Amino acid sequence: MQNTNTKPYDLSKLKQLVLEKKSGDEEDTRVKNIQNLIQNITKSISSNTEVYFDEEKFSNEYDFLKNKISINLRHDNTVAAQRDELKRDNLLNQKFYIQSIQKIINGKKSYKDKKYFIQLLDAQISRLKSIDLKKHETTSHLVQDNKDNISLVFTSQYQELLTQIESHLLVFDYLKNNIAQYRTSNFILDDLSLKFFIQSINEVPGISYITEVMHYYTKITLGDIIVAIVLIYFFIFFSKKILPYSKSKIKQQLRHKYGKKGAISYEYLHDSIALPFTLTIYVFAAQLGLSLLVNKADVLSKTTPWFNTAYLAIFTFLLYAFLKNAIHFYADNLFEKYPNVRKEMIDFLLRIGKVIVILFVLLFLFMQLGFDIQAILASLGIGGIAVALAAKDTLTNFFGSLNIITDNSFSQGDWIQAGEIEGTVVDIRMRTTRIRTFANAMITVPNAQLANTSILNWSKRRVGRRIKMNLGITYSSKMSDIQQLVLDIKEMLTHHEGIATAKIQIDDKERMSNLLKKEDLIGVKKTLLVYIDEYDASSINILIYCFSRSPNWETWLEVKEDVIVKLNDLVLKNNCDFAFPTQSIILNKE
Repeated sequence: MQNTNTKPYDLSKLKQLVLEKKSGDEEDTRVKNIQNLIQNITKSISSNTEVYFDEEKFSNEYDFLKNKISINLRHDNTVAAQRDELKRDNLLNQKFYIQSIQKIINGKKSYKDKKYFIQLLDAQISRLKSIDLKKHETTSHLVQDNKDNISLVFTSQYQELLTQIESHLLVFDYLKNNIAQYRTSNFILDDLSLKFFIQSINEVPGISYITEVMHYYTKITLGDIIVAIVLIYFFIFFSKKILPYSKSKIKQQLRHKYGKKGAISYEYLHDSIALPFTLTIYVFAAQLGLSLLVNKADVLSKTTPWFNTAYLAIFTFLLYAFLKNAIHFYADNLFEKYPNVRKEMIDFLLRIGKVIVILFVLLFLFMQLGFDIQAILASLGIGGIAVALAAKDTLTNFFGSLNIITDNSFSQGDWIQAGEIEGTVVDIRMRTTRIRTFANAMITVPNAQLANTSILNWSKRRVGRRIKMNLGITYSSKMSDIQQLVLDIKEMLTHHEGIATAKIQIDDKERMSNLLKKEDLIGVKKTLLVYIDEYDASSINILIYCFSRSPNWETWLEVKEDVIVKLNDLVLKNNCDFAFPTQSIILNKE
């Protein structure tokens, strides 16, 4: 029935000591040895040493004995039938013992409250004490002098059952009275007792009669209700009044001692713990109030998984909030220190982390409710296919977001153009990307669409925003003056602080492959061209082609404006005039 894993819970030595009858010092030694054996069992439970029960083997043996009992009764073999009944009872007791140990271990892992263990052990103790042995005791007296095999086996099995019952009672009694040795006591759930206050209220003259009537019909006393309401009100008052006052005092102290840095740190801590702490107070108030109003341990044990899951959810949310707020509060310093870290990658990971936290809490709840987690995880492999087919578009968009992030085609804050969509990237989410247009409208685009669209990214340039113009000079200007004008324009652009020239050196810490041109990869344009370009219909055109140093649009406009103003001065300096569209009409006289 037990394999090697159950040796820590084997009771064979304990049964031998129970059978022994000693006196004096030997009896004291026997009692100490019994206690040591039971303490070893308790230590095994404390260390979560698993126990295995072979259900199939038990069923086969149980059915076999059941058939033998039926056959022996039909043939009036009373002693043989009772012999097999004793074997059956021994088998059942062994099963209940092993399963009780396993339930205790599972209860520890599931963070069951103290009432759960007491109820479990009380049920086993009551079951053992209710076993009827009178029939077997009478038969034992009748066959005690018989030497046939059936009588001998009956006597042996009867003694085995008595010893087994006594041993199990010793173990279960010890486990019930020493729960703290294998389960860490929880002061809030186990030791905080308000029964004294409840009893004092119920004993007040005039209330006692009402209490008796209420308890008879509802199993709830007036004291339970009053204490529960007072506790809930206290927690609400604590959350609404005391906590805000404490927060303001702490903030003042930090600001006074550490200045602005202390205030920022306080805001970070406050935003991280405020909601989780408030939720913890309300959940605990609900749990404590329920424990006062409901006296049935089996009913309370059904609510324990939900409360345990609520506490775990709050704790994981607290950790997530710390991480998220730390990134948000210290984002500027983080991205300044690590310029290669992408904002959208961190935001994407935070979103995935939120999903993982939710799944983790759900799995914990299933474990608390007794579901087989391994079976659930295994079923996800099969169910995942159906989910993947049903959510094909969602998965396509999810992998589209991965493609966008890994390809680094655009980032948050970039000015992009994808087909007819143009604007600034707000954020890249798990399914969609949000773009703010220049008309201040928000466009939400599926990531799968963007991943398969040509993206024109105007922000992927470090140096250079193009300035291109044709400067028209009148035909009446001298060509020598125009040539000098070209030289002066090139000189002016070469020394202009806002114009990119070949003298600019790009300091980049990233090592680039020789297969890639560094300037093209990071977006650097330094071309500067000024030439007499063409004879136009009404002007001689000078081509001006250059790039501003800054890719910023407003800065580019400022530089372009300054260049235009200086071009006007250079044209006047070189005795040239700006051309404008003209037509010459020639009339021939006959």
